[in-house]
Amino acid sequence: MAKIVKKKRRRLSFNGVAIVLFTVALISWLLTSLLVNTVNTSLTMKIQTMNEELAQLRSENQTLNYEIQSLENKDRVFEVAQAADLDQLADNIISVGD
Repeated sequence: MAKIVKKKRRRLSFNGVAIVLFTVALISWLLTSLLVNTVNTSLTMKIQTMNEELAQLRSENQTLNYEIQSLENKDRVFEVAQAADLDQLADNIISVGD
């Protein structure tokens, strides 16, 4: 008859547990740093895009301000009024500015 041999369970020693925890911590740190760098790059690209849009809007705003100033020119308004055969009574003229 054959002998029944029980296998002993191997238990991790303190060093084994420490190595496993260190490995898990190292992998977690690498993945986290990769994720943070990716998010940082993405946010930097968004900031650059927003700065470009802001510069474009500022330029457009300056152009519109110039157009507004030319349209509200008093001489231009009088020319349009004369072209439309409107009377220019001094009592009816009011100048409104910013």
